[in-house]
Amino acid sequence: MSNTVVRGLGAILSGGAEFITFEEGKPMTMLFIDWFEDLFGIREHYESGLTPKYIRCPGKDICPLCKANPFKYPALRIKFRVYDPIEKRVKFVSLAKSHVQKLNQEFNLDECDPTKNFVTLYRTGRGASDTAYSARRYVTNPEAGKPVLDFPTQELIDQMPDITPQVTPHSPDEIADFMQALVAGAQTQSNVYNHAPQGVQPANEQQGVPATQRKLPF
Repeated sequence: MSNTVVRGLGAILSGGAEFITFEEGKPMTMLFIDWFEDLFGIREHYESGLTPKYIRCPGKDICPLCKANPFKYPALRIKFRVYDPIEKRVKFVSLAKSHVQKLNQEFNLDECDPTKNFVTLYRTGRGASDTAYSARRYVTNPEAGKPVLDFPTQELIDQMPDITPQVTPHSPDEIADFMQALVAGAQTQSNVYNHAPQGVQPANEQQGVPATQRKLPF
């Protein structure tokens, strides 16, 4: 898919960025594009009922989510780009500050610059409280299933996605719209259910998909 086309509601609302989801037992090898002074951090709310789920906070004094729940603080997330040598694409990573600090310590101990050397990231744990990351320098060994990896071309680097939209806070009006969309969706679903003939469920419930979670066909 070209860099000028975005498909899917989640991708559209997130700015078209493809974020890597690390899984336990599935290490991933990559080359870091952003590191050291190129790292960006932004505070984000996570609200599973909203679309998008991750809301970039514009500041507690003007953020509707902060005002709605003043005791729930947004978490600091560090965002950066990496090159996936298997798919030959630049993707985004979002990690907690503590995870980034640990990776940096391991890179320093290994005397490895992740922007010049491929590294393999490992995730352990599945929940927010027990998840940890570790990293090792990638060492080529074809006999062990570790082939020589190609570095990104200059053309790919020149065309890689901009990270700015991913570290720009949502505006208060955008956040208010996200919140209102959830309320409106819940009300619509309730009205459809209440007006349905007795014993007949709305189509979206028959399919087991809440109205607020259905995907649009573009």
